[in-house]
Amino acid sequence: MKKIICLLMLATGITVNLFAQSGDKVFDISDNILFTRSFYIDFGNSNKMKIDLSDISDLERVGNIDSLLKIFLNDIAFLKDSLIDPLTSKRIDYITDAHNRKKIRFQQYLPKSSSFLINKGETVTLRTMQDTINMIGVIPDPPKPTTKLSATATRYYHFEFYLNNIEELAGYMNGILRQKFTTLQADVKSKWHIVQGTGSWYMIKDPAITAEAVAGYRPGTSNDQLTGYYSANIQNYKNYFVPSASIGIKLSIVNRARTYKWEPTITWEPNFLFSRDSTGKLKTYRNDFLTFMYEQGGIKDHDATKGFSYSAAFSLGYLINRKGDFFEKNTFRFGAGKIQFYKTSVEPLLYFNNFFKGVTPGIRITQSIFQ
Repeated sequence: MKKIICLLMLATGITVNLFAQSGDKVFDISDNILFTRSFYIDFGNSNKMKIDLSDISDLERVGNIDSLLKIFLNDIAFLKDSLIDPLTSKRIDYITDAHNRKKIRFQQYLPKSSSFLINKGETVTLRTMQDTINMIGVIPDPPKPTTKLSATATRYYHFEFYLNNIEELAGYMNGILRQKFTTLQADVKSKWHIVQGTGSWYMIKDPAITAEAVAGYRPGTSNDQLTGYYSANIQNYKNYFVPSASIGIKLSIVNRARTYKWEPTITWEPNFLFSRDSTGKLKTYRNDFLTFMYEQGGIKDHDATKGFSYSAAFSLGYLINRKGDFFEKNTFRFGAGKIQFYKTSVEPLLYFNNFFKGVTPGIRITQSIFQ
């Protein structure tokens, strides 16, 4: 009876979870799963496949794609009667965990409108939506990563097929896919050319293999990097309003799991103070600080290019160019901790000279630029 009820639900398009779950999130890609490479394979006739990998070396473990697909087709054989309707689009989610347990979800959708083709007096109903197969699985015994990934973290593969008909999948299990995977593994470092008029790239050795970046690198998956740092600042010194600008370089050092990073930064910072001379004319005085900043903390969404989810920070500046009598010689400026509002931060300061003489507190507001 349970089998009959399940098959009836599938046939009517009701979502079925074959494992007890709270909601459908089990079929989504978890935020903890990191993919560093993505590729597309074009089969022609609008059929294509997307490949997401935690590391390019994982191709060694999924290269026998025909065997994986054979197991998949065997596991969904009970859905055969639900795949008959030629007018509905279907989606199958197929998740395999580290214990080789399978979770399957089947959905089908009626078109929101009807489309027809009239040819030589004969009217034919057109199907305008493709079928989708979404496969997520664990890489068994993963090889040593080629990128900065945790050596102990679980690695995954993610395959998506976009097909005019799910039944066409079997037609690609004749060695075509296996050859594409072999080409990717052997020639991913070979030449890629940009597809004119798009942001995509194709592999010279096999133009049917494309990616959004050369060699399939995904945006936001970079690790350690050296970038420019630019900001506009305002602070107070005693009773003076002091605008300034910061220009420098920032080094980001990221852990393998992309959960934590360290960022030392060195900047040149001209500070501008204003005062009237003996004739009453307003004059501008530039005083330059060389500043070292350091921040460490958690990473948002495993994306090292984003800001911190939490952090600890301090800064230390030294007066390298003195104009006017505003600052004493050998003046230092120390900041510890800050409050961050997107790209704007507020930081408490202490000015001092000659080993904490003439200590003066202040507040600094920084607006980061191009970050």
